[in-house]
Amino acid sequence: MAVIKKILSLLCLVVLFISAVACNKDVIKENSEEKLFNNYSKELYTIKGPSNPPTFDEIAEKIKVYLTEDQYNAEIANRKFQIPELVSKQINKSIEVQDVKLEEQSKNGDGKIDYLYITTFKVYDENSSKIYEKEGELTISTTNNELKIDRDWSRGVKIDGLDGGL
Repeated sequence: MAVIKKILSLLCLVVLFISAVACNKDVIKENSEEKLFNNYSKELYTIKGPSNPPTFDEIAEKIKVYLTEDQYNAEIANRKFQIPELVSKQINKSIEVQDVKLEEQSKNGDGKIDYLYITTFKVYDENSSKIYEKEGELTISTTNNELKIDRDWSRGVKIDGLDGGL
């Protein structure tokens, strides 16, 4: 009887361990996707000084690691990397990503995952500061065992003092 209790106890420990590992993999995956998008957003939108912002080419080079080749080429063609630089210069303010939130929408049969997102920005100078939220949609895929952004579409956000938006 004692042997059976030991076997059952050991079996319970194994099941608990496997459950914990499986849960941690889900948390790591979610955190990895959010971390990917957070790093991408910071590299794309952070402008620390409007008088000397990073150039289109500098931003494009930093962003390349986060995107699939097709998405990178699409964003180059749309000149997306130039928008933060132009906004910062036009309003003469710095831009800083404060937070990103991802909400999973669907898992596709091809392994891609669609998300809704909100990126929170602080637009500021030495005299003022304002928080803005930008909503969008995102698809993340796995390319060569690495998470990559396969699609990024946003609604844009109207920035005070600017004809267009970010």
